[in-house]
Amino acid sequence: MPDLTTSHRHFGKQSAEPYKGTKFTRKKQSLFAMKITPIPVRDLLPFAERVIGDAKPGQFIPITMQRAAAQAKNPYAAKDDTALLVAVDDDEEIVGYFGILPLLLRAGNDYHKVHWFTTWNVSAKVRGQGVGSQLMQAALDLEQDYLIVGSAYARRVCRKFGFAERSLDYFWLDLSGMAKLNPLVWMRRGYRKMRHLLGIKKETAINTPLTESFANRVAPFTRRIFAPHLGRLESDLLEGFRYQEVPKIHAEPPTPPHIPKVELHRGVDAINWMLACPWVVETGKSVTEGMDYYFSDARPLYRQIAVEIFNRENEYLGFAVFSVTRKGSGVFLQIRDFRLTQPSCERAVLALALRYARQYRANIIELPTEIAAYLPPKLGRLLLQRKTRTYQMHPKTEESPLARLWPEITLHLYDGDMGFS
Repeated sequence: MPDLTTSHRHFGKQSAEPYKGTKFTRKKQSLFAMKITPIPVRDLLPFAERVIGDAKPGQFIPITMQRAAAQAKNPYAAKDDTALLVAVDDDEEIVGYFGILPLLLRAGNDYHKVHWFTTWNVSAKVRGQGVGSQLMQAALDLEQDYLIVGSAYARRVCRKFGFAERSLDYFWLDLSGMAKLNPLVWMRRGYRKMRHLLGIKKETAINTPLTESFANRVAPFTRRIFAPHLGRLESDLLEGFRYQEVPKIHAEPPTPPHIPKVELHRGVDAINWMLACPWVVETGKSVTEGMDYYFSDARPLYRQIAVEIFNRENEYLGFAVFSVTRKGSGVFLQIRDFRLTQPSCERAVLALALRYARQYRANIIELPTEIAAYLPPKLGRLLLQRKTRTYQMHPKTEESPLARLWPEITLHLYDGDMGFS
């Protein structure tokens, strides 16, 4: 069983130290003339309408209509906040973009504006010519507090610009168990270990088309084995609770005693904004599906589910928000947010996740560490996979709120834009 006693505020190596700013000196300039234009929140929707309206199938675009419409309604953004940086070449063609999402950092009863990098991409025609770095520098030149959860490549670039980082552990609950029970994966791991002992440095892939094909064929059978155990767990965890699906959350729960002192703030207004303005839609509902947009746009299945939770006496205990999406051949369920009066009530979140996973035939449930802790040890050893997410930040100054509070922030799996896509 993975160690679930680790706090969900798991710090990376740098987290215990206050931020000590470093400066990045650009060694590489763009090899062609270009300009970077900031798009404020007030202009984001008309900008998207103009760019997408003029775009042709397959054309590189910097934002989708649903993202523009959502970010224009951000309850924590001012109208003059920069929402997007756009790189344009001499032919007035967009060749890169950088999305910025204003958020709030709460420390006790004080709130501070911070900004989350949501998107960052460069057209294939100019990759390797310094455009991505210039976009980053343009963002830093705005002198704001920034956070990001990015790809491995994005993390490497951020480190060059002096970003500090911390990590957060979470889990995937594999409802078939094939991530750990696949004998072909065991063989590949043994083969990789043997090559390592022989001094062969070439990397050996663990997951291959063959291992994945075998897992897909066997998973329906192993899933049937685990289903009764998970069904009983679902019923046991939901004992004493009732729940109701709602189009929006009506209120915060009574103030729980375990509110973190410092965290990225997500009030009910932000939760309902997320529910009303999804960034991802189902296939056939986005006008940009045939265009070149790197990030999530449309998927064959996409649902958001908001649930309010009560006790037997009909007292309001809090809420949970889930999303269900199809990625490739699998269905993925995520816990997008939850807030309850007591930590002991959080077991209802796992029960509801199991219920909706069964309803939508999900393959994987993404779980925060504190929710995964309610899985019995025997099932946990077989079904849980530990994952790590890296959070990076760059403050506007060494004395800014983000710099000062960085070691104290309680990180959540749904921070920033993670709850949207």
